[in-house]
Amino acid sequence: MRVRRMILCAALLVPVAALAGDVESDVEVRVNDLERLKVEAQPINDFIYKIEGQGAIFLINTSEGSVLVDTGYDNHTSVQQKKLVDELATKPVRKIIVTHSHQDHAGGLMLWEKERNQGTEFVAHQRYQHVSRNQLEPLTFFKTRYKLIYPIVDLDPTKDRSYWEMEPTRKVYVGSDHEFELGGVRFRVIALDGSGEGEDSLLIWLPDQKVLFAGDLFGALYPMFPNLYTVRGEQYRVPLDYIAALDLVLELEPVVLAPTHFRVLTDPVYIRQSVTKMRDAVQYMWDETVAGMNAGKSVWQLMEEVTLPPELALSQGHGKVSWSVRGTYELLTGWYLYDTVANLYHVPPSAVYGDLAELAGGGDALAARAKRHLDKGKPLEALRLLDVAAAAETQAVLRTRVAVLKRLLEGAGVLNNYSEVGFLEADIRATEAKLAK
Repeated sequence: MRVRRMILCAALLVPVAALAGDVESDVEVRVNDLERLKVEAQPINDFIYKIEGQGAIFLINTSEGSVLVDTGYDNHTSVQQKKLVDELATKPVRKIIVTHSHQDHAGGLMLWEKERNQGTEFVAHQRYQHVSRNQLEPLTFFKTRYKLIYPIVDLDPTKDRSYWEMEPTRKVYVGSDHEFELGGVRFRVIALDGSGEGEDSLLIWLPDQKVLFAGDLFGALYPMFPNLYTVRGEQYRVPLDYIAALDLVLELEPVVLAPTHFRVLTDPVYIRQSVTKMRDAVQYMWDETVAGMNAGKSVWQLMEEVTLPPELALSQGHGKVSWSVRGTYELLTGWYLYDTVANLYHVPPSAVYGDLAELAGGGDALAARAKRHLDKGKPLEALRLLDVAAAAETQAVLRTRVAVLKRLLEGAGVLNNYSEVGFLEADIRATEAKLAK
């Protein structure tokens, strides 16, 4: 059973009164709650709608036509969303702006082929095609990873993903904003430099209304510690670039902050407090990691030691501090950790696990020692031994592994990190399946 909180509501606008006081250290939703959101149109003001869904679409109406921000997920929900856009838009749709290439933002592009052929402009970051290629070409590799923790993702290799092959008709370059006016509404499209969920992130700013569409700059949850390294597998995200992006948000001083997922923020005081807290939390993680590196500490030490102080505590339901610590370390150093020269070569540690298991007296002996570690409150040490024991797998090894994983799952409930919980549950299922044979 997944260790997570149930969604309380599909909430769009969060009233000022509900946000008074301290910034939350956790939030009530997790990534899989996106599947529960009802496709519906929810007004932000008299000319902007959020078309809710697994990946939301924002519709900005003007007297001279409409602008879309994002296009929804590449599944049935974006079809429903398009019907709502068609009903509510002040035709024609002049521009479709995609905040980044993830499929819950760009996946619905294919539904707008007719409009694009008739002149609707497709606006994206200068790096959109580069990042899309990084997702599309190794998709066969990634699909085996995604399957473990993202049941929402359709991993059919024959599925049409042409949205990752489309060339934007208007590319927005870092340092050269795309500014335009439509029907009296001014727009400023800002290309971020290596920030957000990938290096192709855009912000869309309405300066007169002080509304900021943020895409996934803040991640899937709000507020949260960002996904600076996502264990599903993507390129590292640069902490200092992320800090710079949040400084830009603070400089803009939005009155309405509209991330793609879950709630829209309408209290400027809360927006400033929460964005500042997220920025300061990342800065703290960076400072402590770099200080530890300079002090000669290993990446393993830093993953254990670097934790946020109480005043900077944020949800780690999607991003996780310890994973960002390792991501920062390896971003700065590369993959070789100067731990053993053996790691410069192609033979992995697991190549000698069979030898170690034999020398230890077999899988049962290793399982017994792992059980001793578990009984002493050291499940991670136990798990390392059981990885070695997998080369001499016995029923005792499998039973002990299930016990260790369930103990770790209990501990994971503290942060309720979606990916961590997902990986642990997947390992439990796989191990129990072996036991059942």
